[in-house]
Amino acid sequence: MTIVSAYICPVCKNIIYSRAKHDFRWCSCKEIAVDGGFDYHKVSYMNKPPKSVTISIDATKEELYEDWNNRTDKFGIIKDKNE
Repeated sequence: MTIVSAYICPVCKNIIYSRAKHDFRWCSCKEIAVDGGFDYHKVSYMNKPPKSVTISIDATKEELYEDWNNRTDKFGIIKDKNE
């Protein structure tokens, strides 16, 4: 388990987080984006600022990095169930 800083999109309700230093990730509707992984936090948004949350992911930091590096994309976004 790994604790990550994540952000909830105020529009599509996706929860997104960056898995690695250069993992720039958008939510589904492109309202918010995150970058920086565990090295720094950069959050961008179009109109409404996202809510910051801390979540637990069932993966190690190494598994998150490999998911990004190998473009597997199993982790990094949690979509709203209604989407």
